[in-house]
Amino acid sequence: MRIEDIKIELNTKKIDENNWEINKWRKEYPVDYFKMAAMLLNPDEAILRDEVFKALYKIIRLYIPDTVYKYYSLDVSEKRDEENLDTLYKGKVYMSEIKGFNDPFDGRAFFYNPKELENIERLKHCGGRLIDDFSEFVRVSCFTGNGVQSMPMWAHYANNHKGFCVAYDVKDSMDLKSCLFPVQYTNQRLDISSEMVKQAQKLVKSIDKTHQKGDLVTMLEDKTLIYLPQLLYNLKHTSWSNEKEYRCIIASNAKGMPFIDAKPKAIYIGRDCSDKHAHCLFDIADEHEAKIYKMGFNDYLDNYELVYEEFKK
Repeated sequence: MRIEDIKIELNTKKIDENNWEINKWRKEYPVDYFKMAAMLLNPDEAILRDEVFKALYKIIRLYIPDTVYKYYSLDVSEKRDEENLDTLYKGKVYMSEIKGFNDPFDGRAFFYNPKELENIERLKHCGGRLIDDFSEFVRVSCFTGNGVQSMPMWAHYANNHKGFCVAYDVKDSMDLKSCLFPVQYTNQRLDISSEMVKQAQKLVKSIDKTHQKGDLVTMLEDKTLIYLPQLLYNLKHTSWSNEKEYRCIIASNAKGMPFIDAKPKAIYIGRDCSDKHAHCLFDIADEHEAKIYKMGFNDYLDNYELVYEEFKK
């Protein structure tokens, strides 16, 4: 799907603010990053694109829940265990590079064709390539809205129930509140070649002007190539939809990278977590005045689900 072919249709339906239900609204109008990207690129002026992104950002905030969860592995390696526990103790969350994710096709929901840029003289020597990897612009951390009842999440991301899960209060963390985006699941990919041609042409003009002035550094005010990844790296293939993912996305050069501040609201210890790690998690919970629970399974309940109870040393 080419981005220039996306039709932008504004919703003119009036909303009764007195009877507005946010969960009903979210279901009726699911987040659509394809249309948001098209809206972002609609104006040519960089300053107008800034305003469009700010407006889209405010809309996206309406899709963010009050609480998100993150699963962590333990018993992987001593170094990795120490890193996970130390990061939690410090009230931090690690921001990863997308190329290190478990899915090698993550972040591949959008692309551009270098052949369409080969007519630009300055790009001929590099085969029309302007950017090799958009993911270098951002750092990402993944959360879920599934809560602690997801057996696949415990198996895949908490090392077969040996790890733990942390609940974070979004309202209590300025970093989380500002950088969380809901993930949209799709089986389509977005071709942004036409926009990349425009960006390359702008860049060439800017470089020529800079050289004429005798300057060595070219400064661009257009933040489009920062805004697009912030939107489009929240697209994943439909086969991952059961994870109900939310992503914290921040510029890779932001202050504090590769960590953000996020204190735990509650910690859930995996059923098969070792006593050593469980006691360490108890101390961390105590440090942050967070609630702490131990996961389990009741063999005599009719409901096929995980259970948890308050953990005490």
